[in-house]
Amino acid sequence: MTSEIGRKVLHLLSGISILLMLIYGLLNVKIMFYILIFGCFLSILSMKVRLPGLSWLLDNFERKNEKIPGKSSLFFLAGSILALRLFSFDIALASIAILTFADSLSNMTGRVYGRRKFVLNKYKNIEGILFGIIIGTLSAMFFVNFTEAFVASFFAMFIEAIEVKVSDEHIDDNLLIPLVAGTVMFLLRIWF
Repeated sequence: MTSEIGRKVLHLLSGISILLMLIYGLLNVKIMFYILIFGCFLSILSMKVRLPGLSWLLDNFERKNEKIPGKSSLFFLAGSILALRLFSFDIALASIAILTFADSLSNMTGRVYGRRKFVLNKYKNIEGILFGIIIGTLSAMFFVNFTEAFVASFFAMFIEAIEVKVSDEHIDDNLLIPLVAGTVMFLLRIWF
């Protein structure tokens, strides 16, 4: 449990850093793409060689059964890049905020306070999902209005809770959450 909480704290801090650097113009899609490519290279290399620093991070913050080293971080970057390329800047930032805050804090809240299991996934708790919707809404409201933030957080947490699979392969929620949240906000703007 401690390593999972450590992973979520790292997820939260990384997301906050990315958001702040995007807001202040210190980071853009091009730089993020180069970081993603470099991260993929390091991931492949770390399967063969123990790299100082990176190996320590992977040993302490990676799930033990993970086949691809740093997979969650790579998908976090990929999901953020896609959100920035597909949606307006405010929607992209709101989507990344939902990924940053709702995904990590819902997991930690569910682990500590969760009592009722979610019907569609025995590993998720209703309390964690509800907290994810609340914190996702509050964080996204820095960039979009309440309705967009709430509906996007609701659908993003629902998708995160059911764990989408394609051909028995789990699609990482770090990729899905910003895409679902961004799509919902985009559609709300078109329809309303």
